[in-house]
Amino acid sequence: MRLFNPVTMTEVIRGFHDIKGAIELPDDFWFFTLSEIPEGKMLAVNDYGEPILIDATPKVEQAS
Repeated sequence: MRLFNPVTMTEVIRGFHDIKGAIELPDDFWFFTLSEIPEGKMLAVNDYGEPILIDATPKVEQAS
């Protein structure tokens, strides 16, 4: 298991970082295996404190 800080949206390393508020995620969770964020996406956190990818630019509705 690895640790993720939902406030700073970074990995937490035991013995190096303060682990207060960090959540445990599996070693193979996409956040730890993805080398870069895909174009048009940005990092966010869901209601459970888990990292998710969302669209970087909000969709604009066109007026009729």
